[in-house]
Amino acid sequence: MDDKKSDKKISDNPSTEDMKALLPGLQVLEKGARFLGRLGFKRGKMLRFADQIDELAEHSKIIDLPDRFNEAFGPLGWIAVGSALSVEVMDEALSLHAEGSIDEAEMVLVEWFTKENIELFAILRARRFHQASLRDDQLKEALQLYLEERYIAAVPLILIACDGLASDVAPVSPFEKGADLSCFDSITGHSTALPELMKLITKGVRKSRDDALDLPLRHGILHGRSLGYANKKVCAKAWLLMMALVDWATDKSSEEERRAQHEKKQQETLSDILEKHRQTQADRKAMDAFEPYHVDLPLTKPLTPGSPENAVSEFLSGWKAKNFGKMAQHAVNVTQKPAKKMAGEIRSTADHVELINYEILSIHRTTVVRCDVRLWAKAKTLMNEVDGEFSLVVFRFTADGNVAMPSEDGKWCIQQNFMYKIMQEKFADTANNPSTKG
Repeated sequence: MDDKKSDKKISDNPSTEDMKALLPGLQVLEKGARFLGRLGFKRGKMLRFADQIDELAEHSKIIDLPDRFNEAFGPLGWIAVGSALSVEVMDEALSLHAEGSIDEAEMVLVEWFTKENIELFAILRARRFHQASLRDDQLKEALQLYLEERYIAAVPLILIACDGLASDVAPVSPFEKGADLSCFDSITGHSTALPELMKLITKGVRKSRDDALDLPLRHGILHGRSLGYANKKVCAKAWLLMMALVDWATDKSSEEERRAQHEKKQQETLSDILEKHRQTQADRKAMDAFEPYHVDLPLTKPLTPGSPENAVSEFLSGWKAKNFGKMAQHAVNVTQKPAKKMAGEIRSTADHVELINYEILSIHRTTVVRCDVRLWAKAKTLMNEVDGEFSLVVFRFTADGNVAMPSEDGKWCIQQNFMYKIMQEKFADTANNPSTKG
């Protein structure tokens, strides 16, 4: 259902609903952390954790800020825009509005439209949508006129640029009567935001008038009928319109993907939920039952494919033999790069550090998804030779790059950052003179 056909608020958007659902849990975590801190359980860490949760919960209080802002300032031509108007500015304006200081509140909003903010939120973000390169020059010229307080020229130029940009990104001009400006899960595309602003500024004007304006009336100004627009407030609201259209266009470009993700989430069946619960319970049971253990060394017998010790052995032997493809098979690859690209990246690192010899000193399986390894390594870097002991961490990952729970298929992968540690001798501990040194 489109926003314009419902009474839902911006705070009812799917993305905001997810944050609202977290709030009760955050409050419980915050209270629990403070309680444990008072009992002395690593007091400092517990209290820092509680403060972080408290800060997040404080930020969550702004969930209804766009709704409150649009209710107060929408009739005056100001709307909340997803990417523009800072939280602090909207909050300050609302405080003044609540005190009845409407003019002061509007001036707070007007003063936010500085050169830097206009460049960032109106000019730079608009560039991805330009179908004609001169649109950028048009906006820069409008900004210069605004800074020179030549509003009589700046306002029409901004409105012309708004017209052009909107027509470039929408099949029907948003300035036409009845144009659909709704956008799924969007602050700017909500029925109380851009659609309402557009209704205000596209009111018809039949006769030429000199009356002082508070709104950038698009039809009246561009058709030469509304002439009392040359002031900073009207110009700032024209810039807000440009920012709103850019933000709306940005949200529109990903609307279908976001809608599909939401619908997929909504269509989750009871059986899906029960299956996830079953997997969670099975994972919890496996993690509770797991007992850390050491792997017998030396690794003389055939290693089990898919085991952490096999991954470590393959990675290190591949490194020593300069077989980068072999190394890539057992390296962490969270972004799922193609095998050849991964091997190439490892080769570029290995160009700076050559593994001459190594010996695995200990393998400790600490959890169901983690294995800690100590090894002695002798390597040659661009600067000198390194000889010492190093730590190496192995994690179990799924095919899509997440840590694999016991119920999920996964493979053990080596974190390549230890290669950089070997490059820098300061990370090396004193070696224990293993028998294979040489």
